[in-house]
Amino acid sequence: MKPLSPDTSPEAQEMHFALMRRLPDWKRLALAFELTQATRQLVLADIRARFTESGEDEIRRRFIARVLSREDVIRAYGFDPREEGY
Repeated sequence: MKPLSPDTSPEAQEMHFALMRRLPDWKRLALAFELTQATRQLVLADIRARFTESGEDEIRRRFIARVLSREDVIRAYGFDPREEGY
């Protein structure tokens, strides 16, 4: 099996997969939600660090533009990230 990450050996990856398979479904789901939340916080921290003068509305719009496709942003939120420079 080819590792999913270049810094992980196939043996370590297989051990990780084996440990994850032993977890109950609810725990795997909880871990997925925690990872999603941590990723969201990292993206927001990056945006806030890059655009220190931006208000919360602009930060929210930049976040949306970063995590969704341009087409989805236009369809769901009614703004074009490319036109706004996001």
